[in-house]
Amino acid sequence: MFGKTIAGLVATAALLLPAVATAKNVEGVEFAEAAQAAGAAVKLVGVGVRVKWMMNVYALGVYSASGKKSAASLTGADEAKLLSLHMLRSISGDKMRAAIDEGMQENSSEAELARLRPDIDRLKAALPNDFSKGMVVQFAYAPGRGTVVKIGAAEKLTIAGKPFMSAFWSIWFGRSPADKGLRNSVLD
Repeated sequence: MFGKTIAGLVATAALLLPAVATAKNVEGVEFAEAAQAAGAAVKLVGVGVRVKWMMNVYALGVYSASGKKSAASLTGADEAKLLSLHMLRSISGDKMRAAIDEGMQENSSEAELARLRPDIDRLKAALPNDFSKGMVVQFAYAPGRGTVVKIGAAEKLTIAGKPFMSAFWSIWFGRSPADKGLRNSVLD
């Protein structure tokens, strides 16, 4: 009888395990249900893949303190949040810098761009010359601190202020996102 009880408990635990371990996998990249964003705990909002010219460029995991699946919350809420990009193919730093410029221009007014230009230029200068397949790039926002840019394990830059974070996150979740399929995948 004791053996049957243990076997029953093991079987029950095996059935529950998948419900507990609910990390998301996209294109072979695992995104945990919880992470740290500049020292703050954040929850997985969603995942997706950036596709350009029918090529998978990076897998994206999006996290926030509230875990809300809302573009308005992701671009506007003054809470800890994290964008975690995992490169699925290599691209040049120039292509990434051009994509940032294009995304910011598509989602910001001329006045906003003028105010943010020094910060945008600092970000672009901190980016590597090449984004190699497998590289991880993270943009973590912490209220009162700003956007912390991490390439691999190294912190490269912190850009103070919520206005930069809002404009930067608008590249993915603004009125004209870089990839609507990616936005929809994250928010579904």
